[in-house]
Amino acid sequence: MIIKGGSRAGPKQLAAHLGRTDTNERVVLLELHSGIDDLAATFRDWQTLAEGTRGTKGLYHVNIDPDARYTMTPDQWARAVDVLEQELGFDGQPRAVVMHEKKGRQHIHVVWARTDAETMKMFSDSNNYAAHERASQALEQEFGHAPVPGKHAKRDREKQAEPPKAAITHAEWQQAERSGISIADRRASIAALYSASDSGAAFKAGLEDEGYVLAQGDRRDFVLVDMTGETFSLGRQIKGVKAAELRAFMADVDRDALSNVAEATALQQARLASSDAPAFEMQRPPIEEIDPALAPPVRDAPTDDRAGLDPVVAEALAARQQATANKLAEWHLAETRQFEHVLSVEMEEKFKALSGQHEAERERFARAQRAATSGIDRFIEALKNRLNPGRGAENLKLRRAEWRQLHARQDRERADMKVLLEQNQIEQVEELRERHAQQQREQAVEFEREHRRYTEDAARAQQLRQQIEEDRREAERRAQEGLGPDGPPRLTK
Repeated sequence: MIIKGGSRAGPKQLAAHLGRTDTNERVVLLELHSGIDDLAATFRDWQTLAEGTRGTKGLYHVNIDPDARYTMTPDQWARAVDVLEQELGFDGQPRAVVMHEKKGRQHIHVVWARTDAETMKMFSDSNNYAAHERASQALEQEFGHAPVPGKHAKRDREKQAEPPKAAITHAEWQQAERSGISIADRRASIAALYSASDSGAAFKAGLEDEGYVLAQGDRRDFVLVDMTGETFSLGRQIKGVKAAELRAFMADVDRDALSNVAEATALQQARLASSDAPAFEMQRPPIEEIDPALAPPVRDAPTDDRAGLDPVVAEALAARQQATANKLAEWHLAETRQFEHVLSVEMEEKFKALSGQHEAERERFARAQRAATSGIDRFIEALKNRLNPGRGAENLKLRRAEWRQLHARQDRERADMKVLLEQNQIEQVEELRERHAQQQREQAVEFEREHRRYTEDAARAQQLRQQIEEDRREAERRAQEGLGPDGPPRLTK
């Protein structure tokens, strides 16, 4: 279990990050110890309270991320928050707990207010990394999770002289999320270029052909700036190559003549702005732009039809029919949104499967290139290239062409799938809209029948009232004339 975090300010930005639904499949607010149901306002109040103590970082934000092999129960999540709170010394402080779910994995964010509202003093955040690891270790033992090495409380310095190093850093993971290119894919591509190059100059040319800009780093010898402006350490992209070895390989590249990171980033931005070929990205058909079938106003009956219908009854009938029409429209809207969600999930799953196939194919291709240029074979190849410089350049050109062909074919496959899925999606949406329209037409016909039935009943009732009134007047006349109800009066003795 990995627990990371620290003190910070920026309540608005933090609330926006925790509520993001574009990068998370599901966002659930589990706890919020506040009088208002608003993360941004709550964090702002906690930060303002800290500023009253002349503090600048009134929030403490951590991320609790268990190993992907384990599924946490709600009780375990709650237990993890409580144990961490005790280790940090934040017992009783207001907190917010938000769960994020992405690609089937769950992790939670916890934010505490660092200021004690009664004493107006801020809780210390010293030695917080050790506290994170103590909580992580205790939870791993309690839940039976495999231990994750650490640099502080979880490190036995006698047995572990060097602190553990992660295969990728959090910053690299974020870069991969922003660029849409997996770390393994990028490293395999750069490693293949390195293996195919016989000099630093040839390697630099290959990187530039792939769209990178080689620049001088502030803390590292060389860095790469990709097409999106992201910056990477060149040494971390080539597994198994030490800094001294890479420095010797790049000896024929004048580092001082290279651009710095800011200049390289500006160059990439200029290239992106002037590019006529936009980068491919998956876009769903604009289903959300299709207005749902709103209930049309119920048509008033013709004047002749309304003549025999009591105004109160007519108004009540129209109101009930309008309410029924609105209910159908609300159902159509809910069905449209659910249908959109289902289609979106299906499309993303298909693209995810295709991306997995493409990534595996690129990895196999990179392994094949590395196998062809490793060990004694690479030494012999480098020797041949030095004896015949043109041969090395030609081989590098062929390898880059093979990579471009592979990427071009995969891009075509993605584009073809995108067109096919979008066409299918549009057709299904049109079918849904037509079904909704047919249901509205059938409802309108039923309303007409109902209105006609009410009108006919009202007409018959009016006729019955008239007949009753005529019978009453006839009975009164006969009574006045002394006539019996069934004929002339009977004679009396």
